[in-house]
Amino acid sequence: MPLVGDVYQRGDFFQQIAGAHKPNIDDMLSTRGYFGLDLNLYAIYGNLKTDDGQMYEVLRNFNPDLGNKNGEKAYMGLTIQSTEVDGQNLIFDQNLIKGSASAEGAVGVKEGNEAVWRKADGVEGNDFEMRVSEDHYTWNEGDLFSIDGPLLGPGLHWYLPARDGGIYYVSHMFSVSGTFNGHKATGFIAFDQIYLQPGATLYVDDPMMKNFGHLVWYTWGNTYKDGSYEAGHFIMGHDRLGFAVITDGKNVRATQDISGKVIPHSLDDSPFSAGIELTIDGQKWHFTPDPRGKMPTMLQKYPPTPQQEGVWQREGETRELASHWAWGETETKYGFEPQSKLPTHRQKDKI
Repeated sequence: MPLVGDVYQRGDFFQQIAGAHKPNIDDMLSTRGYFGLDLNLYAIYGNLKTDDGQMYEVLRNFNPDLGNKNGEKAYMGLTIQSTEVDGQNLIFDQNLIKGSASAEGAVGVKEGNEAVWRKADGVEGNDFEMRVSEDHYTWNEGDLFSIDGPLLGPGLHWYLPARDGGIYYVSHMFSVSGTFNGHKATGFIAFDQIYLQPGATLYVDDPMMKNFGHLVWYTWGNTYKDGSYEAGHFIMGHDRLGFAVITDGKNVRATQDISGKVIPHSLDDSPFSAGIELTIDGQKWHFTPDPRGKMPTMLQKYPPTPQQEGVWQREGETRELASHWAWGETETKYGFEPQSKLPTHRQKDKI
């Protein structure tokens, strides 16, 4: 590798390993760590679209960790952003989560071939239940919604090593259908497990956020009317930071050959993008934002990155979409295109 300018400190590489894993119920329930990292968070999140034209971004966290170094825990209530609030964006919808319970104290148990999480005894609010097998997922939130569906397999995972604690991200993605608030609904749910250095917090001091290096981070999936599907994870950043991992159920492609750019929004002060163009192993891909996909109220709270819903497709795709989701972010304050400068400088004025 040619040396140009600065080089990394010992223990820093700032490039990911990515690939596929075989879903396993015992692994989903285990609190063992990997690569010196602890299981920090179960993040269960996704996108649902209803037959009345509304869209919802749903999220629940389970946190097996005691909290970060300041004693803080991830929010474990039900979170829903909806297009019902203003008709133009995905906005936190407090009306929909009235009466919902916290996941505080919820512990996964094995029942047959499923891992199951329920509201803990003594916690106020409506009952909820999640059931995950190696190829199927079910999520019930009382009268609010009930969805289930198959795994878009296999599981995907990626690991970013770092000098002072990396991040290991394990993902299971499902295509779901059911009912939401009395309407038929279809969509996608990701059931993810995130491993961090003890005391670290995602989006605060994980190795990507604290080093100001990434420009794009997306989880996405498409189903097509011919019965096929694709799903994956994309990250792109400065220097060698970046990867793509894609599954279609038959093959998994993982590569660090990723480049591209974020298209600025027409409003100069908007943190959201007008689109993204990537080239992955020589194949062009495009992200098209949903017209109502911006999440401005999430940006004001957590996480501190501009989250935006839309659709990813390769250039020249001829299959007709049946359903899609793409929940992710662009960090244009760090730039619009990857640069060769190192992302591991700690001062923001270095970026």
